Amino acid sequence: MFDPAAGSDTALLFTEQVLVLATIIGSVAALPSFIEFISGVRKRRERIDLSLEDEAVEQLSPRLAGMDELLKSIEDLVDRARFPAAYQELKIGNEILIIGPSQSGKKSLAQTIAKATGMERLVTVYNPRDSDSLAKAKSLVRGYKRKKVMLLLPRIDLAYKESDPEVLTELDALIESTSERQNVLVIATAQSFEPDSDLDNLFGIKLALAGANVIGVNRREIPEDVQGEIRQMMAEVAHFYLDEAKRRGFRVEGMTEDEFCERVLAEAMNPAEIEDIVVLCETAALFRRRTRRASGLLFTPEILETAIARVVIG
Repeated sequence: MFDPAAGSDTALLFTEQVLVLATIIGSVAALPSFIEFISGVRKRRERIDLSLEDEAVEQLSPRLAGMDELLKSIEDLVDRARFPAAYQELKIGNEILIIGPSQSGKKSLAQTIAKATGMERLVTVYNPRDSDSLAKAKSLVRGYKRKKVMLLLPRIDLAYKESDPEVLTELDALIESTSERQNVLVIATAQSFEPDSDLDNLFGIKLALAGANVIGVNRREIPEDVQGEIRQMMAEVAHFYLDEAKRRGFRVEGMTEDEFCERVLAEAMNPAEIEDIVVLCETAALFRRRTRRASGLLFTPEILETAIARVVIG
C-alpha cells in the first residue's frame, strides 16, 4: 500500500541530493575561476612588494660626491623639513622634484636629504605607474603618525608620459595628501621635465642637476588680446603676497618693492608660482635669522634669485 508520508520523504531526500550534487558541480566549475582569482591576488601582492620599500633612514648609506655646493644651497629647505614647527606659518607643500640625467645621483641626493632632515622612515615607490603600489604607499605613510617620513617617487616623469588617468589621479592624491603633513617630505625624481606641465604644477620646488633634460624651454605665451588684463591680475597677486609677507614681519632689502615684484613677474607663469617664490623667500629669510646670518627677516636680491631658480625651470 502506498504511504504518502514515505513518498514525500523520499522526494525531499532526492531533492536534497540533487541540490548537493548541483552545488558540487557548480563548485568544480567555479574552481578554475577561484584559483585564477587567488593567483591574481598573489601576483598583485608580489607586484606591490617589488614596487614598494619601507626602510629605516638610519640604515641608509648614500654615496654622494660633487654635490657639496648644492647641499649648502638648500640648507634652508633642510632646516624647514627638520624643524617644521619653526616654519609652520609658511603655506607651501613639502614636495621637491629633483631633475637630472640617469646616474646623476638623484636617489642618493634624496637619501642624503632624508638623513639631514632627521627622517626616520623612507618609503620608496619604485614604480609610480602602478596604482596599487601608490594606494599601498598612501596607507603606509598615513600609518606613521608620530614618525618623520620621506616618500620617494623615482622616475615620476614616466607616469606622466604614459598619462594613465587612473594612475595620475592616484598619484596626485598621494602627493597632495601626504605633502600637507608636517611629518612627511615628498621627493620625486625625473630625467626629463617640461615647464608648465602637470608635473611642473604639482611640485612647488624643483632642483635641477647638471645635464637636466628640460623639454620646450619656451614657456607659454600670453595671447595679445588678454595680455593687459593678465599682467594686471598677476601684478596684483605679486603685491598681495608681498604685502602678506610684510604683515608677518618680512621686508625687502637691496631693491625696492616694485623691483621685487617686477622681477617675480618677469619669471612667474601663474599665481601659484608667484606664491611659491614669495614663500621660498620667506623660508630663506627665516632660516638666515634662525642661524643668525641676518638680524631681520630680509628679502635680498640673492634670496629672490634663488627662490626663482627653485620654482621656474626653463
